[in-house]
Amino acid sequence: MLRLSLSSALFCAALGGCSFGEQLEPLPLIGDAPHTIAIWPFVAGGQPPDDQLWFTGLAYQLGRRGYRVIAPGITRELLLASDLPASSDDAATVGRALMADAVLYLELREFDARTSGSLQQASWDIAWRLVSTRGQGQQWTYGSHGRWRQGDRDPIDATRRFDEMATPRPIVPIGGHRVPGFRDLSDLLAYLNRGAMERLPERPGS
Repeated sequence: MLRLSLSSALFCAALGGCSFGEQLEPLPLIGDAPHTIAIWPFVAGGQPPDDQLWFTGLAYQLGRRGYRVIAPGITRELLLASDLPASSDDAATVGRALMADAVLYLELREFDARTSGSLQQASWDIAWRLVSTRGQGQQWTYGSHGRWRQGDRDPIDATRRFDEMATPRPIVPIGGHRVPGFRDLSDLLAYLNRGAMERLPERPGS
C-alpha cells in the first residue's frame, strides 16, 4: 500500500537527478557492458516491494538501450525455482540462477504521493543500480529526487477565465507545458523509469 502525504507544501521543483525538460546524457558504465540484465523483482523501500507499479515501463526502456532483459515477473519465478533468498548478495550465484550478466536494482529512499481520483502531487527519491554478476561489482548507478504538483502545470492564473481578447493575451508556452502531466502513479513511474534508462549507456553494437 502506498504512503500518502496530505501536505500541501509540495511544489514543482525537480531536484538533482530529475529536471523536467532537460536533455539527459548517459552516465559512464564501469567494466564490460552486460548482454543480459535481470530486473530484481523486489524494490527496497517499496510498499509492497513486489508491486508492479514500481517497474512500469522499465523492461521496455531497458530493452531500448540494446540489452536483453529478464522482466521482474520472470526473475521472481526463477528465484522461486532456485530457492535463492530475495536477500542474497552472492552476485555469482544470483547470475547463475537468473542467467544474467547483471542485475538492475531499484531503491525507493522516499516516495510520497497524494491522489484524489487522479494524481495531485508527489515527491520521490529513487535510485537505480546495475550490479555485475561476473565479478565487476557495481557498474552503474543513477538517482532521481524531485517534487511535482498538478497545479504547477498551469501558467495562467486559475482564478480567472482564459480570455482570447485580453490585452495582453495570456502567455502559453510554445509546444505546451514544459512540466509534464501525470494522470496517475503509473504515468509518473513510467516517466521516471524512462529518464533513468536514458542515463544508461546503450549496449555497444545495438
